[in-house]
Amino acid sequence: MLRYITILILCSTFGNLALANRANEFYQSGIKYAEDGRYSPALKAFDKAIRSAKAGTDKNWLAEVHFQKASAYYALEKFEKAVSEYKEAITHNPNSTVFYNALGITHSELKQYNAALDTFKKALTLSPKKAEPHYNIGLVYLKQGIFPPAVDAFKQAVAINAKWADAHNGLAEASLKQGLLSQAEKSYVKAIRLNPDGIGANLGLGQVHAKQKRYENAITQFQKVIEIQSDNTEAHYQLAQAYIKLGQKEKAASTMAFFKILRHTDPLLQKARKWVKIYPDDPKGYNNLGILYLTRKRHNKAIENYKRAISLSPTLTAAHYNLGLAYHKQGKLKLAIGAYQKALSLDAKLAIAHNNIAVCYTELQADLDKALSHAQTATDLAPAEANYWDTLATVYTQLGLNSEAKQARQKQVSLLSSKSKK
Repeated sequence: MLRYITILILCSTFGNLALANRANEFYQSGIKYAEDGRYSPALKAFDKAIRSAKAGTDKNWLAEVHFQKASAYYALEKFEKAVSEYKEAITHNPNSTVFYNALGITHSELKQYNAALDTFKKALTLSPKKAEPHYNIGLVYLKQGIFPPAVDAFKQAVAINAKWADAHNGLAEASLKQGLLSQAEKSYVKAIRLNPDGIGANLGLGQVHAKQKRYENAITQFQKVIEIQSDNTEAHYQLAQAYIKLGQKEKAASTMAFFKILRHTDPLLQKARKWVKIYPDDPKGYNNLGILYLTRKRHNKAIENYKRAISLSPTLTAAHYNLGLAYHKQGKLKLAIGAYQKALSLDAKLAIAHNNIAVCYTELQADLDKALSHAQTATDLAPAEANYWDTLATVYTQLGLNSEAKQARQKQVSLLSSKSKK
């Protein structure tokens, strides 16, 4: 997975310049907001800093404020506004390679490839011994499917900085696109040696192995990617294809099934991430993001977002319940019970939380009297839910109440039978 060198460089190197205190206070506030991922208030603070600046304010400081403002727009994917602000930063400081690199990256996001190349070349005239502009030029050519100049650009980046894994990865991908498998393999191996957890390099090496019909080696690489990022959509697809080639139908089917979930939720995840960037104080946004991560089996990320939702809105019942569900899926049953109970303290009639607490106690094989109470409450609140009767039957069985267990199981079967006839 190739990426441009980061452009959100949060710094405050001009804090000690002789500035109007008010303007600098706004600037520092904007920096803090941006560091916290709160880009909308950051933009407002940077605007106030610019308006508060006095005549004759240091141009480097003004350039920095516009640069940070542009970077906030970039984070919000408002690329045209980012271009405008980067250009404004350059008018105040035309000798910054960082500014030109950032502007070029943003042009590329807008598919303004000629403008991007011109901008990166300007960065090179300012800093000919910098690897980043060469690397970014390679990415632009790679995006356009123009591979020979991409290879040349990445080779120049590698020549300047032989220890930069991303540059080796870029060279490998450009080689792979041309079918130069031996060259691609060598470059991917170098990239992995420099950064063992690089997703793009491990995935790319797996693709090289697959093209060479070395499917066992390919599977190892794709599994490594999934160890690093469990919901990597492309890795699951490539893994399924390798299983198919080896005739491992069951593994291929289960892997492909999860791939389809990932492919379906990819655009939803992108939208949810963007939502919380734009509305960082919306607890429901973080709850929704957590749901997507949970669906994609990234439990820690789900928990992180549910906790963020709860910190913003402690009475958001859904977030407490979902936090319990995430802990439950991790097997952290006591933490799950605590979260479910918090949800019930906010909504005592949440039948599914009662049911899940009962399930947790049965899995712990402890406090079965509490399990029974919650299971009975769940069936009282939602008597048409077959799964709740299944839970109740299980609790009765663990308590040795076989007659009651039989009646609950019969109720479950009856509900399932009625549902299947509809």
